[in-house]
Amino acid sequence: MMKLKYSLSIFAFLFASIIFAQQGDGGTPNGYSYVTRDHKSIDVKTFEQPNIEQLRAEDRINDSLRNGPWRFGYNNETSLDLNNSGTWFTNGNGDQIWLLKIVAEQAKTINLTFKNTQIPAGNELFVYNQDKSFILGSFSQNHIYEGELGTELVPGEVVYVEYFVPVTNSDNVGNVEVSRVTHGYRTAAEYHEKAFGSSGNCNMNVNCPDGADWVNQRNSAVMLVSGGNGFCSGALINNTLNDGTPYVLTANHCYSNPANWVFRFQWQSAGCNNPGSSPGFESLSGATLRARRTPSDMCLVEITGGLSNGTVPQSHTPYFSGWNNSNTAPTSTVSIHHPSGDIKKISFDDDAASAVQAMGSTEPNSSWEVSWDRNTTTEGGSSGSPLFDQDKRIIGQLWGGGASCQNLSAPDYYGRVYNSWNPSGSANNEQLEFWLDPNGSGAESIDGYDPYSNPVDYDAAVTSIEGADGIICGEAAYPSVTIRNNGQVTLTSLDIEYSYNGTPQTINWTGSLANLQSETVSLPYFGAQNGQNTLDIVLSNPNGQADQDPGNNILGSTFTAVIEGETIIMDLVMDCYADEVSWRVEDSNGDVWYSGGGYENPGNATLPISESFCLLEGCYELIIDDSYGDGLNGSVETQCDFDGSMELTRLTNGAQLAELTEANSNFGSSITFPFCAENTASVEEFSTSNVYVFPNPTSGEFTVNVSFSGKKTIRLTDLTGKVIKEISSDKNVVTFNENSVAGGVYLVSVSTDVGTVTKKLIIE
Repeated sequence: MMKLKYSLSIFAFLFASIIFAQQGDGGTPNGYSYVTRDHKSIDVKTFEQPNIEQLRAEDRINDSLRNGPWRFGYNNETSLDLNNSGTWFTNGNGDQIWLLKIVAEQAKTINLTFKNTQIPAGNELFVYNQDKSFILGSFSQNHIYEGELGTELVPGEVVYVEYFVPVTNSDNVGNVEVSRVTHGYRTAAEYHEKAFGSSGNCNMNVNCPDGADWVNQRNSAVMLVSGGNGFCSGALINNTLNDGTPYVLTANHCYSNPANWVFRFQWQSAGCNNPGSSPGFESLSGATLRARRTPSDMCLVEITGGLSNGTVPQSHTPYFSGWNNSNTAPTSTVSIHHPSGDIKKISFDDDAASAVQAMGSTEPNSSWEVSWDRNTTTEGGSSGSPLFDQDKRIIGQLWGGGASCQNLSAPDYYGRVYNSWNPSGSANNEQLEFWLDPNGSGAESIDGYDPYSNPVDYDAAVTSIEGADGIICGEAAYPSVTIRNNGQVTLTSLDIEYSYNGTPQTINWTGSLANLQSETVSLPYFGAQNGQNTLDIVLSNPNGQADQDPGNNILGSTFTAVIEGETIIMDLVMDCYADEVSWRVEDSNGDVWYSGGGYENPGNATLPISESFCLLEGCYELIIDDSYGDGLNGSVETQCDFDGSMELTRLTNGAQLAELTEANSNFGSSITFPFCAENTASVEEFSTSNVYVFPNPTSGEFTVNVSFSGKKTIRLTDLTGKVIKEISSDKNVVTFNENSVAGGVYLVSVSTDVGTVTKKLIIE
């Protein structure tokens, strides 16, 4: 009795979920009267129930591996066309209607794949269930790509295929062929208790309060049906032309012929609570492959079916997310996905991600490793979902991992956009750059694009902050902020309020930014405090007007300043196989302060790497890993003439803290060097890092910042040594106004009682 009740609840869920589904151009089937009146005369094709027990046994293994789409159905390959199947009916006016009834015994859902299909203008294709409570179509040639079409999931074990040919097209019938009938034997609703009853903190609905700031990114995330019988996730992704080209980024392990893929939009709960039945959604079908790559598990496709003016229709509420192709680790990450074919969920990692080699990739640092916070997770079906950085830009797509509701602490791995961008020697169909930067801008990152946003005249947006994140050695920070004009009117003036550790100041920016153009603005010197610091940005008064979209006017950043600490130098010499090596510096809590990897092999040559670590007083570990398992031992191979080495020293006195000699280079897969940093704040040195000149180039007005106590003499000279101006002061910040000086190259020298530093200055 309980089993029967459970099955009914599943059917009720499916029935409700698809009433509000839309795929195709809409409209009413022309031949439904024949279904009710002449159903006995309609040709029926029946497919027996597959071996469900065997399929579920396979699923238990495949679900744990998470190395492919989340399988929900069994594919029956077939060939049912206008000539060998179905029944033709003729209306009194001469219109013709072809009807085919398909039965998949005991199926929970049926979805179809068409091939060799051509629908001349005026003809219409529909797919619907027996009581016509769920209708897909009408489909026209606009929905067909290379003769193929995939349909959404129809509830129950019976579907009708209807093809309408008006009398005016009696000599232009076209062709329809059903090539695959997918028997759906499991759905997200099958896991009703997990997905709609107790997911709660484990699977957070995307419209919970935590997701309130991610609405645009939510609108870019889609669920896709791959191969007719598997669910994956993906996201619409922007390109530098901001033209709405319907690219979808997903995982390479989700790949099948994309011509019959189905893309489901806006399938999500309206609020934080799980709904009693499935919400509605919109779908498109068909895509063409643009690029795919195995070492970083990347797949990029372009949707081809059902488009409006070359992009996703407005009814689907599309948003094309921005991206970041840099190697810089994000300070926090978010993923939006469809776990196990369920409604849209959101996951949060509030800590920095790490670049690692994972998922059997042959490439070092192929993936971002994340560990979810706020009791969120991913599951099978989440594969291909986007990973967003703190600036809401895509930096990767889900490859796999162990995260689940039963193992919330297990990490997940996302193939990195950085690795997929333009790998050495890659063709256009093996990289992202050719497609996402078609105008060759060389951009490291771009923001998202809404093709249907209501244009406003005045909308200034702050998109990123640089120079005020991560770790800064010393007290001198020189942040910059990137602003973008989202308004239709050219932006010529703007107030930029910046707050250093809560103290607000304002810059009155002037310039000229056309619609969707950006500019990076340098902020004044930030005298940081030891430990954590904050920088908050607020934009206002674009062109002296009220900003018509204040939601993008605010952005904040935090960073750690190490003043009372020590600089440690690592000199690392690679063997011939640098791509196998990665390293990191961890504190006693296991937190990673610095890391590196992703190096290119130097061939039979040395690759010296020098890194400086600015560390608070305390003890740390330098960990060097080698994916091959032979450390830095290169000369074991005949094509490599040398081994690698490492030396760790103090900057202040050159004292050695750790050493790896060539003789000991074969350390296996990993080696750890413990060391301690000291408080050297009382030992004041003077070097080029103590002097900053900005802006440079300049029109003649510039500032010299000297992070050194005591009296200093600052001279501006030409290249012959002629002194243009000299200032002696105890102040750390000195401003020069030399607008009358001729353009050219000059020298700025700063002398103290412990030395002199000279820097080049360009006056335009």
